[in-house]
Amino acid sequence: MEAPSTAAAPVIPLRPEAGPLEAPVSRQEALLQELTERQLSVLKGLQGSLSAIENRLVAMAKMATERPRLGIFVDVPNVMYAAERLRVKLDFAKVLEFLLRGRELVRASAYAPISDDPQARLETQKFVQPFVDIGYRVVTKPLKRFADGSMKGNFDVELAIDVLTMSERLDIVTLVSGDGDFRRLVELVQSKGVRVEVVAFGQSTAAELRAVADEYVDFNDHLTELRTK
Repeated sequence: MEAPSTAAAPVIPLRPEAGPLEAPVSRQEALLQELTERQLSVLKGLQGSLSAIENRLVAMAKMATERPRLGIFVDVPNVMYAAERLRVKLDFAKVLEFLLRGRELVRASAYAPISDDPQARLETQKFVQPFVDIGYRVVTKPLKRFADGSMKGNFDVELAIDVLTMSERLDIVTLVSGDGDFRRLVELVQSKGVRVEVVAFGQSTAAELRAVADEYVDFNDHLTELRTK
């Protein structure tokens, strides 16, 4: 009969118990990890904000170097009749410079009725002469005669077509007229994202036209610099 084996059982090392400092150190490591993650999150947010600011500065610099494109459209009879009622004579070369205000002029058009007399010299006629050779494109058509002897020159259709046609190439339209019939034209141009300025004499400007304009300029406020000497 064999004697029972006396081989020793394998010794399994016991896990040392946590020391008194291990728990606080673990908590400190967790806090440091959390703090680091928060700091990274803040840095990412700051980076996004700085990128947004940089993009805005680039856009502003671009706007500063690229001047807004401007189109000026003058309803000549409307403005000149209003000036006559106030006994004022405007210098339209000064008006053009005033309206430009450092912007890029694409075109300045003056819509002037002319006599139906073929012998009358164009450049000397009342509504044409103030705009000759000073930077305006002068659009003309004969005055319409009525049975009672009165005459009228209405450019609403021609002016409106030109404004709508050119609005795709403009950032700003300056309408020099106080005629309320242009209210709908202003709204249509604005719907294309184009800014519309209305310039006229306050006494002769329709309230509905003044109300829809992005900016309204009253000639009366600038007569010192715009009237003829």
